[in-house]
Amino acid sequence: MELKPQDTLLALKYWSLKLSGQDRSVRGISEAIGVSPSEVSKGARRLLASRLVVERPGGLSAETGALLEWLCYGVRYAYPQEGVGFGRGMATSWNCPVLKSEVVPPAPPLAWPVAGGETEGALIRPIHASVPLAASRDEQLYRAMSLLEAIRGGKPREISIARGLLQKLLKGK
Repeated sequence: MELKPQDTLLALKYWSLKLSGQDRSVRGISEAIGVSPSEVSKGARRLLASRLVVERPGGLSAETGALLEWLCYGVRYAYPQEGVGFGRGMATSWNCPVLKSEVVPPAPPLAWPVAGGETEGALIRPIHASVPLAASRDEQLYRAMSLLEAIRGGKPREISIARGLLQKLLKGK
């Protein structure tokens, strides 16, 4: 069973739900991340098979160690970052407004293409089309997806810093 790009978003949503203590139905997760309920169900099966999520009392939960390994070392190669031009969108990577680090944000800023976006800069294609919607509804998910973008398209020093910050974020330190 092969993972799809939306599965990474779904795994991070399970992590966010666990962190906030929320338990949501398939329909609730579907609405939160902008993916159909059937895709949430299929994605959950793929994530269980890949051991990125596990079944625990109360529902599915992200397996933090495995998820970190996938995000830090696998996603970059499975789904490389792709520039799509210049325009307005939602700030991401080191330009994310809810992300704090010692890395100087690039100029022009990196952004996911979003109609009516507040940031003008270099547009990059998100790992899945619904990432900006999901990130706009969940600040922790926004932080995690922005760090993932820093890993997907960063230079070695930036990648190293993003991996450390992502590890702290996912482990709740």
